[in-house]
Amino acid sequence: MVLASTLKKDKRRSEAFNQERINNQCWEASLKYSNMLIKNIDSKDLYSISASIYGQYMSELKSRSLPMENKNYTQIWTTMLNSIKRGNHSRMAIKLLHQTNCQHSS
Repeated sequence: MVLASTLKKDKRRSEAFNQERINNQCWEASLKYSNMLIKNIDSKDLYSISASIYGQYMSELKSRSLPMENKNYTQIWTTMLNSIKRGNHSRMAIKLLHQTNCQHSS
């Protein structure tokens, strides 16, 4: 009985560790692409550049078979894109995206 309980606990621990590893990979990829965006923050056509970099980010997640649906690391990108599209504090939205990525990646 104790052995079965220990095995279940070890399995849950292993699954949680694997989920955390996947989550960290996604945040690190998001940071990599937000760094690209920060380098282009003074560009004229910020929305096109942002949409392009977002597409590259999503392609990387897909190619690495990482989860993309209903995840914070993808939702912050769509929020940033919507803010830029509306023209609401575009540079601020990019800086907030980058700050969030820095906090989650450390």
